Amino acid sequence: MTQKLVKGVFLQVSSGTKGLPRSVLFLAGFVLIVLWIFISVAVRSNSGIGVPFVTATVGFGFAVMLIPAVLRFWSLKSSREQQAAPTVSNTQDGQHGIVNRLLFGSKIPLAILTALVLALVVQGLASVFVPEHGPTLPLRLVGAGIAIYLILTLVVDWYPRLHVRGSPGLLVTVGLAIVLSMLYMTLASEFIVPYDPFTLEVGRSLEPPSLQFPLGTTFLGQDLLSRVLAGGATMIQVAALSVVVCFSIGVPLGLMASYQGGAADRIVSLVMDSLFAFPGLVLAIAISAILGPGVVNMALAIAVVYIPSYFRVVRSQVLTIKELPYVEAAVVMGARNREILSSYILPNVLPSAIVVLSINFADAVLTAAGLTFVGLGLPIDVADWGWDLTFGWEQLLSQKWWVITFPGLMIVFLALGFTLVGEGFNEILTPKLKE
Repeated sequence: MTQKLVKGVFLQVSSGTKGLPRSVLFLAGFVLIVLWIFISVAVRSNSGIGVPFVTATVGFGFAVMLIPAVLRFWSLKSSREQQAAPTVSNTQDGQHGIVNRLLFGSKIPLAILTALVLALVVQGLASVFVPEHGPTLPLRLVGAGIAIYLILTLVVDWYPRLHVRGSPGLLVTVGLAIVLSMLYMTLASEFIVPYDPFTLEVGRSLEPPSLQFPLGTTFLGQDLLSRVLAGGATMIQVAALSVVVCFSIGVPLGLMASYQGGAADRIVSLVMDSLFAFPGLVLAIAISAILGPGVVNMALAIAVVYIPSYFRVVRSQVLTIKELPYVEAAVVMGARNREILSSYILPNVLPSAIVVLSINFADAVLTAAGLTFVGLGLPIDVADWGWDLTFGWEQLLSQKWWVITFPGLMIVFLALGFTLVGEGFNEILTPKLKE
């Protein structure tokens, strides 16, 4: 019996003879378990609005998914009816076609428009009903709602496309599920944590995991669960900022230097090779010691370490691509260097750069944790997994294992998620690896 499967975020209806794949059910089950964990934590939230916050974010995510689906379905149905009606004038049909292409011709613009409208609604409602939380509540609610939307999109739209890629698609799916779950956790942490992560002596010092403190407490009596939930925010900020800086400098530098060649290419390559020769963590420690603690300074220290990775990958690609016939034909036809780089070379270089970017995220997370562990990262009054590792190491000798275990696991999971995404994309974008 033929079933109609609704797949895709924007109501793409297709017919099939099989039920849902077992892997999809497992992925959906993972999402439900994650949401159940967050709701269970939010029941005892310090803010008092933990459960409403989680519920609102889930509603926001479903709304961003379903509203464009309904609008797109209505638009396609209206377009078919107008094409079938003999009385519709060519002018009206042309105008409808233009509007349809602008508003409903692409999935992403319609989802962005829906999210912006809902964000304005959330901002207005928050200012009326919960003004005491200020602008923090609507910003975090919208951000966490978008994370929920991306998780739902992963289940119903991205996974069917990645599933046909085999094991690389599975790696990307698992990695994205981990990363998006961690992203939601950090965005929602302020309103779902059971205790203030900075408050001292909420419990006994070094209390083991219990019903009141599921992950135990630190040697200062802080709730470790609250610190674990809040500590990912700074880690993700540092990693994201460092990756943006790396990508923004390494890719253009590799493009221009390798395409021009000559003395400029040799000088830049020499500088990059010199940086690449240093052990990454040692170089980051030296730069952090000069710049001092802080999110921006730590991100810049990490960026300097990984810029050569982008440069070397892009340079090797450009040296091959610029000798291909279609590039030489563009040069003969009089195309300017800027046009050749932007239209002919950059699109072929970006897949490799994106793979480096996703793997660089994992390296940046580990490097940021290492810098904080040695005391050269963030200030001590910031909730950070690296500081929890530092304090937990001192307690490990006295068999207080939970202080270092849970922050360490969070760092491993976050780095693992980015690594799986990078490795999966590397195999998908480089089919020759399968041979």
